[in-house]
Formats: sequence, structure tokens, C-alpha cells
Amino acid sequence: MIDPYAVLGVPRGASGDIIDEAYKRKAREYRENGREDKLSELNDAYDQIILNSRGGGYSFVGTDFSDIYEKIKAGRLEDAQLLLDGVPVNARNAEWYYLRGMIYERKGWLEEAVNHYARANSMDPSNREYKDAYNRMNNARSGGYRTSRKSSRGDSGCSACDVITGLLCADCCCECFGGDIIPCC
Repeated sequence: MIDPYAVLGVPRGASGDIIDEAYKRKAREYRENGREDKLSELNDAYDQIILNSRGGGYSFVGTDFSDIYEKIKAGRLEDAQLLLDGVPVNARNAEWYYLRGMIYERKGWLEEAVNHYARANSMDPSNREYKDAYNRMNNARSGGYRTSRKSSRGDSGCSACDVITGLLCADCCCECFGGDIIPCC
């Protein structure tokens, strides 16, 4: 069995901050050097250390994701995703899935975004933010077009008068330049 502390390059009993920093540094290094094969081993080691140290006070229960929100807002999606990847699978809550959906949405991976927003919404259906994100993405996925347009008068769409008025305006503009849309006017 591989020693997870050796994989991360941290001493036993290291604080959660040191473990997090070592994980991020190694993951970034592996990605930059094309060593995707080592990421699985790194993730397993990180998860094992975190799960074993729960009794020592380092826990993902009630995790503050504010730094991940900031990274997403700043457009640092890879850094945000790296932090999210460090959360053990059994500790991923609705907020985790919501944040992952935000990352996928900003990357343009809309199907993945919808799936993660749906998961966040199902895990915490009372959260309005999760519900709105899911509905927004789901409407966009299904076309998202309005079926009718309401005017200030309460009717929908264009009336015959609107069409004729538009046509007359276009004709006037054309006549100014020597053309003619409606020959009899």
C-alpha cells in the first residue's frame, strides 16, 4: 500500500492548509507536465488523508466555499475546479454540485452544467439559487424561446397595423434613396 503522505510530499500530522496546498501544487504540476495518470493516485491519497484526519478537526462538513466562488468570479475556473476535486466524494453536498455546475456553464459544457444544477436542486430543493440555475439552464437547453410576446397593451405579437406601419416606414426610407417598395404610394 502506498503511503498517502509520501504521495503528497507532506509529513504525517500536517495541517489541513499544508495538505491542501501540497495537493494543489502537485495536481497543477501533473497537469502542466501531462501526467494525468498520476492524478488518480494523488486524488486517492488526498481523500485518504482527509478521511483519516476527520477526527483531528480537519473536515469538509460545513465547508466554506467562498474562495471557490471568488475563483469562479475571477475566471480562474481551473483553480476552482482543482479545489472542488479535493473534496472527498462522500462529503460533496448540494453547494458542491452547484459550484461544479457554475464551472461547467462558464466553460460552455452545458449538459454537464444542467446535470450538476439538477443534482444540487434535488439535494436541496428549498434553495432558490439552485432552483433558478437549474431552470435557467434547462430552459436554454429546451430552446428557451418565448412562445408569445406581450406588449404594454396586453396583446401578443405584432398586429396587422404594426406590420403595415413598418412597411410604410421602409417604403419612405427607400424613396429617399431613389427606390420604391410600394409603387402606388
